[in-house]
Amino acid sequence: MTKQNELQEDFIQKGLDFYKTNKVGYFDLAMRFGKCRTTIEIVKNLHDYNCTILLAYPDNKLKETWNDEFNLWEYHNPNITYVNFSSLKKYTEEKFDVFVIDEFHSCSVNERDYCNEIIDNCNKTIALSGTVSEDTRLDWNIPEIGKYSTLQGIKDGILADYTITVHLVDLDNSIKTKDTKGKVRTEKQKYDAYSWVIDKLIRERRNVMHLSLARNRLSLSSIGKMKHLQAILQQMKSKRVVVFTGLSKVADGVGIPSYHSKSKTNDAFIDFQEGRENHLALAAMGKMGVTYPNLDSVILLNFTYNAEESSQILNRAIKLDYKNKVADLHIICLNEKPELKKIKESLSMLDNTKIKYV
Repeated sequence: MTKQNELQEDFIQKGLDFYKTNKVGYFDLAMRFGKCRTTIEIVKNLHDYNCTILLAYPDNKLKETWNDEFNLWEYHNPNITYVNFSSLKKYTEEKFDVFVIDEFHSCSVNERDYCNEIIDNCNKTIALSGTVSEDTRLDWNIPEIGKYSTLQGIKDGILADYTITVHLVDLDNSIKTKDTKGKVRTEKQKYDAYSWVIDKLIRERRNVMHLSLARNRLSLSSIGKMKHLQAILQQMKSKRVVVFTGLSKVADGVGIPSYHSKSKTNDAFIDFQEGRENHLALAAMGKMGVTYPNLDSVILLNFTYNAEESSQILNRAIKLDYKNKVADLHIICLNEKPELKKIKESLSMLDNTKIKYV
């Protein structure tokens, strides 16, 4: 039995002991630990193969993952209902033996309310995540069954170690283009204008979502970021690197082969996978579900305020196949107060000793 199998057996037993006296709880288990198998074995021991299960998730790709895991562990139950968080409202009046909430930290306030209604009608509820913040603990107010951190996974040899380099770059203040109102400005001037209005509206307690999204789009396609990215790629010319940009037009503008949902062919992807190209630009972090062999580094241009979401993104990057088995991650961040605040919050759940700013 491997170390990972032994740990899973321990957590399965923790779950079985917990549900002898409890109805609702959550596991905080690092990615790759085996949360699907742990959950399946708990359900199997509690209810065998004939119980009714409602399995909820934020991303439809997780349905495929669960189907694969059910088949792998030979759990064949015809009474499993799958639901995206966006459709939870449909099941608030129904009763299930088991309610599984995968990545429960991703629920919105309304979705969490629907979950609570469903929990009241269910015999057992198992919530799952690998990145549970203090805010999530307080918002959900349900007991923890067990926790296994990424740091512990690295120590136990289940997860690869990692280093994160945050590159702080300046906005370009020389090239002028027209903004949405026809004014000719540099990207630094545009960013400062957005920030001034956003700060003003915040003081007035008004909604700033539209302007914040516009400022974020400017950040993602920043000339300053692109110049720095190209300089890094030049230094890594002979290394295998994947770049996650967040936008398809940005991926296409990096100057290296790109692949995303709008690509006309998958030639660039195949060339990279088969070793004919060393660099590949992608648009969405969702592509992290694909295996990229023998990587040297991963570069991220996009990240979020949400520490849990960022931790998930970075954990997916850590999962990829690196030549030296140590994940070398690079994040390109604007040297601006809003982005500095965002990157600090984004990385707050990770080990600070593994992060350096340059």
